[in-house]
Amino acid sequence: MHFYNTRDKYAYPVTSGHCPEGTTERVDCWPMPEVRNNIDMTSGNLGLTDEEENQIVAFLQILSDGFTRPYLNSDTYTGACMKGGSATTQGNEHLILTPLLPACASAICGVAPVPSPSIP
Repeated sequence: MHFYNTRDKYAYPVTSGHCPEGTTERVDCWPMPEVRNNIDMTSGNLGLTDEEENQIVAFLQILSDGFTRPYLNSDTYTGACMKGGSATTQGNEHLILTPLLPACASAICGVAPVPSPSIP
């Protein structure tokens, strides 16, 4: 929910692992998409508060058709969902930082991109 609410508000022209100092990737920094043809232009800056994001998530969690399927290895899966955090941490109390990545893989640096239709 946080992505759909803030994708355009916190969009940065960087690749994953290169968010500006003082920002956190997937919280207040969304790196540019890897494939531009997949961009959905209908959402991205909904203007929702953290509380409104949390309320939508809570509503979505109550929707169920009642169908459940047990996991094959019931000894290792507890069935417990992660809880805690807020809309900005997307249910995770502790975010794992993305490691720094090179600006471009050595095998593709300097190679012209494949033509694609422009995005309005």
